[in-house]
Amino acid sequence: MSQAPPGAGDDPADRPEFGPSGYLPERAAKRARKIVLRAPLGAQWIVGALVAGALVVVAGVLFLQSGDAPPPEPWVAVAETSELGSSRYDADIDALIVTAGGRARAFAGAVDVEYCAASNRLESLDGGVWALTGRGLDGTPSLDEHPTLVSAGVLYVDPTRRAPAPEPMDDPVERGCT
Repeated sequence: MSQAPPGAGDDPADRPEFGPSGYLPERAAKRARKIVLRAPLGAQWIVGALVAGALVVVAGVLFLQSGDAPPPEPWVAVAETSELGSSRYDADIDALIVTAGGRARAFAGAVDVEYCAASNRLESLDGGVWALTGRGLDGTPSLDEHPTLVSAGVLYVDPTRRAPAPEPMDDPVERGCT
């Protein structure tokens, strides 16, 4: 048995002055899962949705275009990543650049240190040995690291900041290169 919707009488005085002009079927009203629109949406909703979509597209394009911009000062361009070897000292920023191990790192002031492929470590001629993270091994003091960033195939280093060196390890290690 269906009920007549509220305000469905012929007399305009029987219609409510507030609330929806439509009605919800009894089953939907109990579950409150269905909404009956009283009137179609106007053109302003369509225009508003189009303007909002256009703003999102413009913001996305601007964001993607700025992605290849080089970082601002104090970042310094060191070299293109394709030109870097496994390790090299850069006198301009006083740092050892190491690209071995799948990540570019810059260690502060490590003048006589080089990458040793045989041991997959950093070693110096005076006997110091380090892991690729800069942690000193066999009692060698650890190396401070500068932040690095690769953008559009170019390695950038911030020589003004240093990450604190990790605690060295005292376990004995054998050198791989001489």
